[in-house]
Amino acid sequence: MIKNEFEKLIKKYDKKIVIDKIVDGKYNTVNNYGTILHRHVFYQIVWIAKGSGAHMIEGQNYEYSDGTIFLLAPYYLHKISYDKNVQGYVISFCDSLLDRFQNKSTLLFHNIDKAYIEVPNKEVELLNDEFNLLNHYSITNTSISQSIVQDYLHIILTKINGFKSLKEKDSVQAQTNDTKILEQFVLLVRQHYTEEKQLHFYTSQLAISQKKLNQIVRNATGHTPAKFLETYILNEAARILRYSDLSVKQTVAELGYSDSSYFIKAFKKQFKKTPTEYRKSAKFNLNTK
Repeated sequence: MIKNEFEKLIKKYDKKIVIDKIVDGKYNTVNNYGTILHRHVFYQIVWIAKGSGAHMIEGQNYEYSDGTIFLLAPYYLHKISYDKNVQGYVISFCDSLLDRFQNKSTLLFHNIDKAYIEVPNKEVELLNDEFNLLNHYSITNTSISQSIVQDYLHIILTKINGFKSLKEKDSVQAQTNDTKILEQFVLLVRQHYTEEKQLHFYTSQLAISQKKLNQIVRNATGHTPAKFLETYILNEAARILRYSDLSVKQTVAELGYSDSSYFIKAFKKQFKKTPTEYRKSAKFNLNTK
């Protein structure tokens, strides 16, 4: 019974994409011109086509202007403010919105040092057209709309990857090998996070040492593999608590924890609230703390 409810929950919300259009510095948040300090349970792309403002991500401050992209992984603590001239979009989605090939693009989000991207001037208008088309098809109710939305999101992520690659100076071959290992690790986490919480499983599947895995994951995400895994699980927990009626005890069981006290302690450290407090405070929007 619990398993069926959990599967229905995932089916309902994992394909969700929310697009907020920023017009004259305003969009649907708790503050017309910005947001409070918070974390998300979704991936986010913040696209600033025109205008300026400030964005704090994990304690680092950015002053942005025309043609700026921010990539936010679900666990990033951030706060953004918009001047009244800002035009753009905020795209929020789950990684499972994309197919297995496309969701490799979400690896772009896990490097905190590269969360801020300046788009070349000649590409700004073209990229904004892609966001406009993504928005158009997201509100168009046809049998192929979902597929088109997935494709446009993938196109945007592919372009963003290209913009990032222009500034990369690392060895292409070394980067390719490490990226493949990172992709495989993230895929394994997505597939096995409920039953496999020890790093030995992942290193044995990848046939590499824990030291090597630690180096690759830390270089890309700023976190150890263990922290990445725990954060992924806690974000899944937050989504369950936000969108389902499963009790905390049932949620702990679904996520494969044998010690509920450990889970509650880790959850509170991540979200500054106990699971029960989080559920009470969370509303159906993407900007809840």
